[in-house]
Amino acid sequence: MAATQLNQTRTPPAFRFGQLVVHPVYGLCRIARIEQAHGRNGVEPCYVFNMGSVSNPVKVLMPAAQAAAAGLRRPMTRPEAERILQVLRTPSSPLEPRSKEQLDEVSTRLNGSDMLQVAETIRDLTAAGVKGWSGQTDGAFGNHRRSEQVLLSQALSRLIDELAHVQCVSRKRIETEIRRCLGRTRRAVSKPAEQDAEHHRRMSSIIQDHA
Repeated sequence: MAATQLNQTRTPPAFRFGQLVVHPVYGLCRIARIEQAHGRNGVEPCYVFNMGSVSNPVKVLMPAAQAAAAGLRRPMTRPEAERILQVLRTPSSPLEPRSKEQLDEVSTRLNGSDMLQVAETIRDLTAAGVKGWSGQTDGAFGNHRRSEQVLLSQALSRLIDELAHVQCVSRKRIETEIRRCLGRTRRAVSKPAEQDAEHHRRMSSIIQDHA
């Protein structure tokens, strides 16, 4: 009883019933209701999300007090959406996780609430040749590269949903724009590598001619 009374004096939930939010795992979704549930600190208000399908519904709870730390947030604004697309257009170094620790770091970045960091990670993984679009994934599920593909695919799906909502356009249109942005990124990253390869071939030819 004391725990219940203590929790009732806490700061009210930051989000309200019916509000559209971005869940760190499920992406864009709506708070179905707010209910009192038993947690580690006793009875506390929790956000309820109805996920899954009609035939296989899934009830997801998130304690309101832990929502900010978990990454629950409001959808991005239009200016923020434009910055995200700009990040995706900007060339950078390919990101190639080679250990479990590095893969864990990639997972943390892709599932975080900093959308600029999410966009940068998507861009850099794509530049490294990781396939994240539907129908592209290959290899065994337990394979290291397969794990990268799954993480990238999930992050791309969440980002597309949110950008489509913010910009009031179709999901297909946003997907096409992101593909265009990432395509330019890959070409810009690969061009110096191609130039280095050509330089190496020319030098090898010169060395052979003087041998």
